[in-house]
Amino acid sequence: MVRRYQDLECWQLADELKRAAYKLLKDSPAATRDFDFARQLRRAASSGPANIAEGFAYFRHKESAKFVRVAKGSLAETHNHLGDGIDRGYWTAEVSDPSRRLANRAIGATTEWLKYLMTSQEPN
Repeated sequence: MVRRYQDLECWQLADELKRAAYKLLKDSPAATRDFDFARQLRRAASSGPANIAEGFAYFRHKESAKFVRVAKGSLAETHNHLGDGIDRGYWTAEVSDPSRRLANRAIGATTEWLKYLMTSQEPN
């Protein structure tokens, strides 16, 4: 049973992705020196779990769903930035592939929670 946002699988995956993105940046001095890129990746990566948490705090499913949609967009943006880091030469595909797979899993789990919110009956 889900009682806290930390119990949601989508939040757990999004939070793990956030930490993985931070580690990629930490391990790549060139990426860290690209202030705009690093800021964009940090913001996108932190937005996913933050918006899932905020959405969970709303009682009504329709209100929650707005934040879950934002979270899903941020997770997709994070996935994109991870690929962009390859293109910029900040890390290799081999290094970032686990994080990109994690992003796909987080997006999938968030999509499932959104489907639940859109099709289930709201609590009394």
